Order: sequence, then C-alpha cells, then structure tokens
Amino acid sequence: MEKRYLYLVLTRTGTLPSKIIGFVTGKRYTHVSIASDEMLTEMYSFCRDKKEAPLPAGFNREDLFTEVFGACKTIPGEVYRLPVTDEQLERYNDVIRHFILNRGSYSYDVGALLPMALHIPYKLRNRFVCSVWVGFVLGKSGVKHNIDKQPSLIEPEDFRSIEGAELVYRGDLKKYRDYITEKNGGTAPLCGSETA
Repeated sequence: MEKRYLYLVLTRTGTLPSKIIGFVTGKRYTHVSIASDEMLTEMYSFCRDKKEAPLPAGFNREDLFTEVFGACKTIPGEVYRLPVTDEQLERYNDVIRHFILNRGSYSYDVGALLPMALHIPYKLRNRFVCSVWVGFVLGKSGVKHNIDKQPSLIEPEDFRSIEGAELVYRGDLKKYRDYITEKNGGTAPLCGSETA
C-alpha cells in the first residue's frame, strides 16, 4: 500500500529580506514552501520572482538549485512530511493547478508584513505571504492542522509543530536530495508516495 504525503519545507536564506524578517521575528526560519514529492521537484510558495530583487513577487515554483536557492551556498532548513489521503492529495493538486493557471491574479502581500509583525489579523484577498499561502493550501486541500491562529497570522515556524507532521530532514537542503536517494537505496522515490 502506498502512503501519500505533502512536504513542508522551512528555510532561511541569506537574502536581505530573510535577514530582516529573522531579526524582527527572532525565528529560525523565515520561509515555507510545500511539495507533493519527496525529492521536492514540485515545490511551490509565494516568493520573489527573480533572485536579483525581492520584488516583483508572487506564486512560484521553487527549486533548490536555481534562482534564490541556487544563489545560496547552503540552505539551512527542515523538511516535514504530512500524511494525506488520496482525496486530499487530489484536492491539493487541483489547488496548485488553479494557482498555475491563474498566477497573474495573485501577488505577494508586502503590506501584510507589518500587521503580521504586530499580530493584527487582516482580511485575506488575492495576495499572500508564503506562510499564509501554505496554510490556505492545506485548508483548501482538506488537510486540518492545529495551528491556533487567525489564517492571516500564520508564520513559517508554526509549521514545525503541525500535528501529524514528521521531521524527515534537518540541515543543508543542498544535500537533501542526495540524502533521500541514499536513504532509498540509490533510487529516487515516486512522486507523492512512498511504498510501505
């Protein structure tokens, strides 16, 4: 029987915005992404469009070896796997397809950073920061979580204690794929599943 998972990826890059967010919040991780495959080849978040500048930003597919992550010598991070049902995974894929097809309708919510820092809830529209978006995606996918906050105030660190999520990796994410390949006996796993 195949087990299905979503993967929550917490990171902290050496970019100026990441350093500022880390300084203001005092938190270890300043960014969160979500993926449906163990190798993180289908990883998404709300983030900058190009490595050269923090704006423009919006919904993007991320890769550990290109753009912002590619410019980093190391990527401190953690990967959590969250078990999901076939139906939840299907709903997740539908949500991701929606964002891919409607990317231009959404943008990064720069204005949300101040209310978040001050713990002031705000109304969600077609603008997101990474952590609010990942929480939104989990909700739309039917994945319940125990983050006891207004949706607009969810931070990357909140996903570290999500009920049912298992920490599967901590360290330099540049080495993550090698770790997974070695763990699986030298073969890459199938997308979105693990053979039990």
